Amino acid sequence: MKTLDYIYGGVEEIEVGNKYYFGQLCEGDADAEELLESGAIAVYGDDGEEIVCDFEIIENNKDIFDTIVKVTDIR
Repeated sequence: MKTLDYIYGGVEEIEVGNKYYFGQLCEGDADAEELLESGAIAVYGDDGEEIVCDFEIIENNKDIFDTIVKVTDIR
């Protein structure tokens, strides 16, 4: 599944065990802080299918979208 490469370039695919900026998973909606605290976010595959991506916070940053998370499961 694709990251939100237009926010943070470089990495295109989301894989379990890898670290990402939260901004690569979240589109920046008003509930971003709540989503970060929940440890799970719905992302969409190339075919538009909803996929849940579970993660843990590795490093908090002042800008929520710069927070580093590690993907623990994709379901």
